[in-house]
Amino acid sequence: MRDYLNINKVRASLSLLLIGMLLTACSDDSDRVDGETDVLQLVAFSRGMTDLEPVAATRAIPDGYHEYLGPSSIGVYTTSADEAPTSIRTFSYATDQWKSLVNVKNHEKYYIYGYMPASSDVHCIISKREGMDYSQGAVLTFPELPPVLGEDFCVVTGVQQLNAKTDPVSLTPRVFAFTGQQTGSNFACLMLDHLYSCVKFRFLVDSDSDYDKLRTIKLKKVELKTTQEVSYPLTVTMKAGEDYKVAWNSATPRSNDYMPLHVSEDGDILSATTPKEVEGYFAPKSDVAGNLVLQCTYDVYDKNVTTEHPDGNLVRPHCVAVNKLPAVVAGVNRRTVLTLKVTPTYLYVLSEPDLDNPTITIGN
Repeated sequence: MRDYLNINKVRASLSLLLIGMLLTACSDDSDRVDGETDVLQLVAFSRGMTDLEPVAATRAIPDGYHEYLGPSSIGVYTTSADEAPTSIRTFSYATDQWKSLVNVKNHEKYYIYGYMPASSDVHCIISKREGMDYSQGAVLTFPELPPVLGEDFCVVTGVQQLNAKTDPVSLTPRVFAFTGQQTGSNFACLMLDHLYSCVKFRFLVDSDSDYDKLRTIKLKKVELKTTQEVSYPLTVTMKAGEDYKVAWNSATPRSNDYMPLHVSEDGDILSATTPKEVEGYFAPKSDVAGNLVLQCTYDVYDKNVTTEHPDGNLVRPHCVAVNKLPAVVAGVNRRTVLTLKVTPTYLYVLSEPDLDNPTITIGN
């Protein structure tokens, strides 16, 4: 018998490595005087995730990075020692590059703090540590974090200054200083750590029943929520030369709707062999991890392919399947992987109504 509540794997997600680059918008100006500015633009890299079996969750994690090209925006504070920025500055990825309107001045020293995603779902307040200036650290306060997010939630944990994009990169946590240089020589390597847990859904069409030979499934929307009607205030304290500290405060009441993880207007055709992968993120709290609900919307097509209907005939639009998830891992930098299969509702008799009203099961 298939175990529909089997959790396939637990994975550990690692720090994100982002390389920020300062580019001039005009001609070469190697003799730029103090006070002139350049626009900050990012090139991003993230460390690859390593699969972990549940019994081997503490084994060593190898190095290895890949380029990060969004979709999450990155919010950056560029502070001086005594003055905080007036607002968060956002970097968004579009047309093969990170874009923003952030400027830095030649020879001026900054202290860089920030987080991801810079979205309407995440609100942050930056302040100095008591009795210190921004050269010694900062406090990032998130007064009302939703328990579920559709994007990875991270904070900047270190900055490395580079003179060229091709310079060797070494991870430098607990350092936040950056000094503006000559035009074309300003590069900042930012480290980000994950603060939420992750669950990855792998969608397949059931092959055991040959359902994939009888119907085509187009996945249109994947949404996640928790039945816990709360939000979580969070304080992250950065101190130069020391590890950052995270303080989760007591939950506060909040109405929570489904958080969209994936939306496709035309729908993504699901396969019986190659999974469609979608990720969601949640506060690393056991009461959240144990009360997650997944809602999927998809269309059902038959296999009568014609020139007019290349995907077959739409026999049932907007099917909705709701699944209460098994308890997933509620640990920072941990990713639970679940396989979900679209399967017909029939048991012994193959009938058209059963074919056109599939459901989703969680299992192998």
